[in-house]
Amino acid sequence: MKKHPLLFALILVACLTAAQSVAAQTGVTPEQVNAEYDFGQQVTLRAKIQSDQTISQAQAFLRAEGDNHTITLPVSVDQNGNLLASHDIAQARLRPFAEITYWFRFIFADGTTADSPQYSFRYSDNRFPWQSLEDGHLRLHWYAGDLSFGQNALDSARNGIERTSRLLSTNLSQPVDIYIYANSNDLKATIDASGQAWVSGHASPDLYLAFVSITPGPEQALNMDRKIPHELAHILTYEMAGERYLLLPMWLREGIATISEIYPSLDYPRSLEYAVEAEGLLSFANLCGDFPSDASSRFLAYAQSESFTRYLVDQYGISGLNRLVQAYGDGLGCEQGVQRALGVPLAELEYAWRANRLGEDRLAMALKNLSGYLIVFAVLLALPLTPAIFSRKTKESDGKSNPK
Repeated sequence: MKKHPLLFALILVACLTAAQSVAAQTGVTPEQVNAEYDFGQQVTLRAKIQSDQTISQAQAFLRAEGDNHTITLPVSVDQNGNLLASHDIAQARLRPFAEITYWFRFIFADGTTADSPQYSFRYSDNRFPWQSLEDGHLRLHWYAGDLSFGQNALDSARNGIERTSRLLSTNLSQPVDIYIYANSNDLKATIDASGQAWVSGHASPDLYLAFVSITPGPEQALNMDRKIPHELAHILTYEMAGERYLLLPMWLREGIATISEIYPSLDYPRSLEYAVEAEGLLSFANLCGDFPSDASSRFLAYAQSESFTRYLVDQYGISGLNRLVQAYGDGLGCEQGVQRALGVPLAELEYAWRANRLGEDRLAMALKNLSGYLIVFAVLLALPLTPAIFSRKTKESDGKSNPK
């Protein structure tokens, strides 16, 4: 197609003229626009307004990257045109480390409105003096511990990425930021996990962000090799599934993450052993959505997901795992996804896993699960015989009461 430079220039001039005309019609020009915040506390927006129209009302809007919810704020404008808006983050939280877009809307005395241009700022955790290291797509940030601590954590991240990349046959396409908090309280304040004592890590896969709590000390290497690869595995799973990531069952998402840990928790096998003895294993059909809220059941859910996903990889290979991710990413339900990807119902896979990894008797499990049906079946069989038995007993009773 032949280009026409003169025509292009005329179109560009027309667009600029139209934009200037719209700006002139609105009669308002924000200047000295500024956003300040105290992480987890408050966001304050300021600007200087020049307007040739009377502003009867103004509003501000905040929207975090990856969040469909828009926060609306009242705005005060004094007689000198100074604009001020404040947002209490406790009332509506912002995604940590996300890009926050904000803009203003002005309502004039004649009822017309005008929106300002959009501005943005990065809502980083500014409570701590972060140190940073980089290696390719990996960017590590920490505030407690020396340079050796940071380097060891970066090594764990690189090893975790290599491990999970082989498992999922995928790799990172863009940089990932990993933030290491020195304790779980600092982390929970960041990700709003109040009351969840078990939280030691979190990932925001769509933002390519991972958060973990690791205290410098004798256990730091073990915690790095466990927690950092776990959270990075969520991001690599998102890399593979894209926006369909949340369609994957929770047991599969967490199962992939737990088998990606370089040194999985030794408490996982113990938890499974106790659950088998107490006949307290959780059904995988109930682990497709969110995990239980109480700490012990939730830990068991992680233990089962780790063991079950590892079993699936051993039985069906990496290609089978990839087919499973694809099937769920296509929107199939928890039962249908397994059936299409592996050709086996979820319940049958669960029986096979329990027999293979937990040493349970499949026949005994089947009889136990059918016990309720067997009782009903026995009752139904007995019902036709009940009148005959009752009649016979009545005759025998009559015979005894009237002897010849």
